[in-house]
Amino acid sequence: MRTQGASGGMVLLVEVNADTASAHRTLRLEATPDGKSVLLIDRDERKPGIHREVRYEITPAELIATIRAHGAELPGEGHQTAG
Repeated sequence: MRTQGASGGMVLLVEVNADTASAHRTLRLEATPDGKSVLLIDRDERKPGIHREVRYEITPAELIATIRAHGAELPGEGHQTAG
């Protein structure tokens, strides 16, 4: 079996300024170009004139293990029951 790395990205959270209707904070997940890591990018523009971006890095395997350890398993069609 061959395993490929991470690919793509997704927005997790957008905070919008109600007065200006513009995004002032975004959190997104994005794969690195080589697919070996996933970045959580936290971009904060809530304070006028101050733009802050913080990046956190994790491997796809570590992200999967974290979700499995801390996420709630959902029932679905792909789940097998004993019996």
